[in-house]
Amino acid sequence: MFMLAVESEYYSIQAPLIHKSPVEDLNDSNMAKLVVHLVKLFEKENTELFKGKAPGVPGPKFRYSKSEMLGLYAFATFRGYRSCRKIEEFLDDKSKACMYITNQKLPRKSKINQFKNDYEYLIKYFFKFTVQFGFKMGLVDFKIISIDSTPIEAYVNEFRSLSIAQIIYLEDLIYDYSFDKATRIIWSKIKRFFFMDELPEDMIDLIDEIHHNLNEHSRQLLQIALTSKKARNEILDTLEVLKENYDGNNRVSVTDPEARKMHMKDDTIKFAYLLQTVVDVKTGLILMQRIVEDKTDRHQLKPTIDYIIETYNVVPEYILADNGYYGLDQIEYAYSQGIIPIISDRNDAMKSNGTCSDNPHAKCNMHFDPIKIEFTCLNNQKLKVDGIVEKDGELKLRFRTLECPNCPYKKECAKNNKYRVLYESFNPFFIERKKAFLSQKGQQIYKLRAIHSEGAFSEIKEIQEFKQSKRRGRTKVEIDLILEAIVFNLRKIRNHLNVTLI
Repeated sequence: MFMLAVESEYYSIQAPLIHKSPVEDLNDSNMAKLVVHLVKLFEKENTELFKGKAPGVPGPKFRYSKSEMLGLYAFATFRGYRSCRKIEEFLDDKSKACMYITNQKLPRKSKINQFKNDYEYLIKYFFKFTVQFGFKMGLVDFKIISIDSTPIEAYVNEFRSLSIAQIIYLEDLIYDYSFDKATRIIWSKIKRFFFMDELPEDMIDLIDEIHHNLNEHSRQLLQIALTSKKARNEILDTLEVLKENYDGNNRVSVTDPEARKMHMKDDTIKFAYLLQTVVDVKTGLILMQRIVEDKTDRHQLKPTIDYIIETYNVVPEYILADNGYYGLDQIEYAYSQGIIPIISDRNDAMKSNGTCSDNPHAKCNMHFDPIKIEFTCLNNQKLKVDGIVEKDGELKLRFRTLECPNCPYKKECAKNNKYRVLYESFNPFFIERKKAFLSQKGQQIYKLRAIHSEGAFSEIKEIQEFKQSKRRGRTKVEIDLILEAIVFNLRKIRNHLNVTLI
C-alpha cells in the first residue's frame, strides 16, 4: 500500500494508492506514479466507462485493461512519444515507469492504435477529470477563464490539393462518361489513353480538355476511377467529401480534406486546424481543448461559454479574449449568461499592442469615457452623442462637437469636412463592455490573458513539441491535442501541489 501525499497552500490530502508495482525504486516525484494514481481514481469514480467494449465496436473483448492503456498514453505523451510505433519502441525499452504503468505488459502497436481509435471517449472524459481534480485541489475556481486560439499545422502534402472547379469537372466527367451506355465507349477510350497511351483522333480535344482542367493530383484520382466500378464509386465519394469541406475561398487538401488554409504565426499560409483553448487563470489549467471548423475566432465565444457551462456545470464570472473574438452578438450572449466579457475591440487592441496610428487625431488615440459616453480629442474638446443614424446597415451613435470650426487642428483632424464625426454601435452592450474593459479591475484582469493562454500554447508547441499533427481528420487531431492538454494539466498539478509518494 502506498499513500499519495499532496501538500499545497490550497489543499492537503492523503489518498490511498493501491497498486502492485513491478518496481519499488521509482523516484517519488516520477510522473508515472501521479498518472497511475489519477487513472485509478478516475476508474473508481467512473466504473461504467471502464465496463465492456466501447459502444458500437465489434469484435472480442479488449485484452489489456483500459486503465493501463489510458495511463500508457498519458505517460508516453508526457515523454514525447505519440505515434503507436514510437510508443511500442518506448515499451520495448522496458523502462521502470512503463512497466509500472502497464504491469509489465507489452502491447503491440496494433493494440495501442486500437485503443486510441475505440476509446476516444475515455480520453475525453479523463481530460475532464483532470480539471475536476484540479478543482478539488483548489487549482481551478472558474472565476476568470481565458480563451485563445492557435493554428496547428495539418499532416498533409501542401501540393496535393484541388480547386472546386477541378473537383466539379472531374465529378462531371465521371458521371457523363462512365454510367450511360451510350457514352461508355468514350470512358473506355479515356482508360486506354491513360493506361496504354492510345490516343484516337476523335479523342484529342477531350484529352486536351482533361489536361487543361485537371492538375496532376486530380488526374491521379481519375486514373484510380478508371480501374473498376468499385474504385469509381469510391472516388465519387471522395469528391463529395472534398466538396463538403470546400470553404469557399481556398483549395481542398486531398490528403486531409478537413484541414483549412490558414495564416500561420510565421506569416506563411498552410493547411492547418484552428485550436481553441480555454484556461482557468488561477493556475493556468486547461479547461477546454477543441478543434473548430471556422478559420477565425469571430463566432467562438458563444459555443465556448456553452461548453464550459454544460461540461462543468459552472458559470464563470469573467471571460477574457482578444479582439479576434469581438462581436456584439457574442458579447450580448456572455452577459445573458451572467458572465462579464473582458474583450478588446479594434481600438483597444491597437492601443494594447502598439499598432495605433501615429496620427494624434486618429480615433484610437482619442480617450473614450464609457460613463459619460464621450470622446476627448487632442484639443481637449468633448465629442458627445448628437444623434442616432443608420450606417453600414446598422444603427450607430454619432459623436461630434460644435467647436470644430474654431479648432486649430481642424485641417488635420476633420480634413475638408466642417466637423469631425465618429461612430459607434447603438447597442447597450457596446457601452457595458467598454465600462468593464476600461475599468481598473478590467485592465488588471486583461493582463492575465497573455500569461496563461499564450503560455499554454507555448508549452504545448515548444516544450511538448506539438507544432504539427501526425494524424489526419479533425476528430483524430483533436484527440491528440486533448492528450497534450492532459499532460499539461498533470504537469500543473504536480508542480503546484508538490506531489510525492510516501
